[in-house]
Amino acid sequence: MAVISPSRVSDRTEKPIVLALLVIFFVMPFFFFLGGLKLSGYRLVLLAFILPAVFHWLNGSAGKIRRIDFLFIGFTFWVALTMTINHGLAEKWEFIGMLMIEMLAPYFIARSYIRNLASFRYFVWWFFLVILVLLPFAIFESLTEKTPLLDLFGKVMNVYKKWPFEPRLGLERAQVTMPHPILFGVFFAPAFALVWYVLGWNRKFFSKAGLTGIAGAAVFCSLSSGAFMNVIIQMALMAWNKLFQFLRQKWKVLLTCFAILFFVLEVGSNRNLFQIFATHMTLTPGTAWARINTFTFVSDDILRNPIFGIGLRDWTRPHWMVLLSSVDNFWLVITLRHGFPGLFLLGVTVITIFVQLGRRPFTGEMADVRLGYLISLCGLCVSAFTVHLWDATFCFFMFLLGAGIWMLDVDDEEESDAKRPDSPASERKIRYTRFPKERPAPVAE
Repeated sequence: MAVISPSRVSDRTEKPIVLALLVIFFVMPFFFFLGGLKLSGYRLVLLAFILPAVFHWLNGSAGKIRRIDFLFIGFTFWVALTMTINHGLAEKWEFIGMLMIEMLAPYFIARSYIRNLASFRYFVWWFFLVILVLLPFAIFESLTEKTPLLDLFGKVMNVYKKWPFEPRLGLERAQVTMPHPILFGVFFAPAFALVWYVLGWNRKFFSKAGLTGIAGAAVFCSLSSGAFMNVIIQMALMAWNKLFQFLRQKWKVLLTCFAILFFVLEVGSNRNLFQIFATHMTLTPGTAWARINTFTFVSDDILRNPIFGIGLRDWTRPHWMVLLSSVDNFWLVITLRHGFPGLFLLGVTVITIFVQLGRRPFTGEMADVRLGYLISLCGLCVSAFTVHLWDATFCFFMFLLGAGIWMLDVDDEEESDAKRPDSPASERKIRYTRFPKERPAPVAE
C-alpha cells in the first residue's frame, strides 16, 4: 500500500497560525452585529480562512481528496436544502449561509492546516494552553458565582448572558467565557485523551497525569453530567486499552460486548438504552425526567417529518412541557431539523473516520496519537446523546472531524521518527537495501 511522505503532503509551516487563532477565538465571549449577521471572533477567523483552506484541499496540498470529504460536504448541503425547504431561501439566506460556513470552514481548516504530527501537536498544545489560562477563572467562578471574564468583556462589547443555576455538589457551575456551563465542560472534555496521548507522549506517568488532570479540573468546574460522561467514557476506553493491550482484536471484542449488552438491555428491560443513560448519568433526577420526555415527543415529530425534518420550528409537546424548549441531544436535534438523511450522512462520516483510521498499521507515537484522537472524538460523540452542541462547540466538533484525516496520508515511520527533533531516530536516517542505487544515465558531450 502506497503512502505519502509528510514532506510531500505539505510544504507549509508545521505551526499554522490559524490553528492558534481559531482555538483562542473559540473561547472568546464577545460578539457584534453587522447588518443582520451576528459575528464573533471565531466566525471572523472562519470567514478569513475558508477560501484558502478549500483551495489547499482542491489543489492537493491537503492530501488526497477522500470519500470522507464528500460525505461531509453532502451533509452540509443537505442541511442547507432542508433549511431552504422548511423556511425559504429568501427568509433565511443569511442564516443558511453562516450555518454552512460554520460547518465547512472548521472542517476544511483542520483538514488543510493539520497535515502532520507537528501541526497536530501544535493544535493540542494551544488547546491545553487555553485550558491552563481559563482554569483559575473557572475555579474562582465555582467558588464565588462571579464571572470576571464576562464582566470584563461586557464593559466594552456584547457578551453571552449569564445563566443562573442552583449549586451542585456545593459548588457553582462555571460558565467562564462560553454560552452555557454545559458547553464549557463539553468543549474542553476532548482535551482529556488528547493531552494524555499527544502532549504526554514519552513522559512519566505522574507528569502525564498532572497535565491531563488540568483538563479534567476544567471539565469538573462545569458540573455538567454530559461533560462528566464524556470524560468517563474516555477514561474507560483508556483503561480498556491498557488492561487488554495483549489482545490483538481488543476493540472488536469491546464492540461485541457492547452489542451484547445493548441487546440484553433492550430485550430484558422495560426502558431503552437512552432512558437508562439519562437516568443514571445525570446529577439531578429532574434533568433525567425532562430528557426522557423530550426524547419521546421529539421522536413523534421526527416520524411525522422523516425526510426534511422541521427546520428551526418548535417541536410539539404537551402544555405541561411548554417551558422545556431545549432538546439536550445533539443527534436528536440533527434528525429533528434535517431528517434521517441528515443523521445518516453525519453518522456515516463519523463511522468512516473511525473505520479508516482504525485500519492504519501505526506503531509507537503515531499509534498513541491516533488512539488519543479517536478516544476524544468517541467521548464527544457519545456524550452528544445527552447534550446539544451549538455555537463554538458545534464548530469545534466540525473541526475535530477534520483534524485527524492527515493520519490517512502519512508514513508512520517518518512521522514518528523524522519529525521529532529530539528523537534519536532523527539522527540516523540510513536505509539499508540489497539493491544498488540506480546510476544516472551518461550525458553526451
